[in-house]
Amino acid sequence: ISPLYRDRIPSEPLSSVAELRTIPLTTKEDLRRHSPFGVLCVPREELSQYHETFGTTGTPVSTWFTKDDVLANATEIILSGIGLNTTDIVLVRFPYAISAVAHMVHAAAQLKGACVIPASARSTVSPFPRIVNMLQRLDVTVLACLPLQAILIAETAELLGLNPAKDFPSLRAILTAGEPLTSGRRKLLEDVWGLPIIDVYGMAEIGTAITDCEYGHPHPLEDYFIFEILDEDLETEVPPGKLGYLVITTLRKKATPVIRYLTEDRARVIHKNCPCGRSLWLEVHGRKQDTILLGNRTLDLWDLDEIVSNLPCRRFWVVGAEAEGLHFIIEEEKTGDSISDDLVRQLEKKYQLKLQFEIVPKGTIYDRSELLAIGEVGKPRYIYSAEEIKRGAYLKAART
Repeated sequence: ISPLYRDRIPSEPLSSVAELRTIPLTTKEDLRRHSPFGVLCVPREELSQYHETFGTTGTPVSTWFTKDDVLANATEIILSGIGLNTTDIVLVRFPYAISAVAHMVHAAAQLKGACVIPASARSTVSPFPRIVNMLQRLDVTVLACLPLQAILIAETAELLGLNPAKDFPSLRAILTAGEPLTSGRRKLLEDVWGLPIIDVYGMAEIGTAITDCEYGHPHPLEDYFIFEILDEDLETEVPPGKLGYLVITTLRKKATPVIRYLTEDRARVIHKNCPCGRSLWLEVHGRKQDTILLGNRTLDLWDLDEIVSNLPCRRFWVVGAEAEGLHFIIEEEKTGDSISDDLVRQLEKKYQLKLQFEIVPKGTIYDRSELLAIGEVGKPRYIYSAEEIKRGAYLKAART
């Protein structure tokens, strides 16, 4: 037993999930406080791999892997609908660094006999034009990256005179992870690339816990994890369909298992038959800090992206809360893009919100010249304060 859990779990084996819920929640702060070795549950000679995450404090959270842990995480990714096989050439665009996702996708692809191209993001060695060139020249079949990266790669291809939906005939699917994939963002990627989008949800602390099936629907991996969705009190389970806080217990992780880990993500369970044969869906809507509170309404990225999905330009946007509603800054996609007063009124009626849309020239949020020059673009930020919107803080979004 690790020092983290020595005084938290009973000495006798648990006999039910109900008993599991008597154990206190594990928070990210708990993991920070006990890292690097206080989270460890196996002898050091059994360790095979190490990764870290960083929070806003800059204090690392350690997660260790045995060989079996790496194999389990790779298998979790394989269980998605991406259908990796020996004929695949997989370009991994996640950052190869101390984070885990690139390494786990890499392991999953090779476990299925696929060839991997490790083309790390956040690296000047692999700028966007080189990625576009490799996608074409090397007959890449699967692109694995953040949803934002998929859009930026498409933008770069267009700058180079290519059509993402037509000029990469070998590409059969895009595997995304690392940020919430809203229904609106999924539709955008499908429209831009003309390909199936398969998303996986996880984090270094737990592994890959939710995967899209071949139909693009998110299903929890119940053989690998126990899932809870808790209300604001962090005690009461919410009913199906209602958003709550996602809590995960690992069942197979050996080196650094976590019990009742509060992921800080808001999620909801949906009971609905899927063509793949499963009936349990688990939608992750992102962190509470990535929401806007207007009166008694909480708007998350799913809500905000749904509004944007009604507009003629959808690729790059940021939003801030005004006293009476929302102020969106949206990049035009083609010259002359506009939003009519009638559409604004329709959307305000539909969402019961005061909405202001400001269309700005292409390149305002993401500088296209930088796409042709550098390869380093971090995770996206969509929500800003009203004051930040006013002073144009989002103008540096591509460099954060």
